[in-house]
Amino acid sequence: MMQKERYEWIHSWCDEADKTDKPRVLLVGDSITHGYQAIVRELLKDVCYVDYIATSYAADNKLYSVLVEGMAKNSDYDVIHFNHGLHGVQMCPRTYKSKIKSLLTRLGEKSAIILAETTVVYKEGNRKLDPVWKKRVNERNEIVAELVTELDCAWDRLYEVSEKIPHSARDNDGVHYDSAGYEMLADSVAKSILKLLK
Repeated sequence: MMQKERYEWIHSWCDEADKTDKPRVLLVGDSITHGYQAIVRELLKDVCYVDYIATSYAADNKLYSVLVEGMAKNSDYDVIHFNHGLHGVQMCPRTYKSKIKSLLTRLGEKSAIILAETTVVYKEGNRKLDPVWKKRVNERNEIVAELVTELDCAWDRLYEVSEKIPHSARDNDGVHYDSAGYEMLADSVAKSILKLLK
């Protein structure tokens, strides 16, 4: 059964939406994507246009695939970078994989897909890993590895990057980052996109 969160939100942005002189890239994700999207846009401004949609809605929410597919259909995207594993903690691995695989299969009909790992989650204060999310993040990153092979898509190892971000570059909530932390994530995202565009 679908479980709602206390707060549900959507953020999106399209750069130079009327232009077609450069490749166009879509970032799909949650608050982590929202945190690094502006940096990715700046890093890639001479190469491509970067749009994004970030939301708290989980993959098992009826609105989720409508939002993401609607955004993806609104422009011709050469690449879609997908990073959405930090919501819907109640979803079992089977449900998560089924929902994500079905969505990515449809998105991959017109765009090259980069599938990113979910980032590390600490308890508040950043001293110990959150035990509930540690289990879910590990499960979801195992699913990412499976889908990279099954769907033949590119892989952005953001979990490994997030592990290397120092505590001084993390927000106290254990999930988010300051500008230095987001810069490290954005660097990996931008490099994965450049690799596909080239």
